[in-house]
Amino acid sequence: MQATVQTNMRREIDEIPEAAARLLDRLAKDFAGTGAALRAEDSTFVVTVACGLSDHAAMSLKYSIELSAKLPSLRFGCHSLQSTVSSPTWSRAAFPRRPRAPSPLGLL
Repeated sequence: MQATVQTNMRREIDEIPEAAARLLDRLAKDFAGTGAALRAEDSTFVVTVACGLSDHAAMSLKYSIELSAKLPSLRFGCHSLQSTVSSPTWSRAAFPRRPRAPSPLGLL
C-alpha cells in the first residue's frame, strides 16, 4: 500500500476557505468603509497598478469592481505604464510590495 503524502501546496489550498472566512470576518468593517469611500468618489472608472505577485490581486480586484460596482476598470503592471497618470475622477487602490520594489503609487 502506498502512503499518501500531503504537500505544503495541497495543505495551503485546503486552508483557503477557512483563511478567506477569517479575513472577511476580521476586515469586514474595513472593507465596508473602503466601499463607502469609493462610492463617495463617484468615479467613472477605476485604475489599479501593481507589481509582481500583487498584480494577480489587482486582477481579482478588477473583476470584483466590474461585477459589484458596475464600473469599468483598468489594470496596469508597473512596467506597462509609459508615463505618470492622474485624474481627479480616478479612485486608487494600492497593494503591498517588497521593500526594494518600485512603488506603484509613484505611477498614479
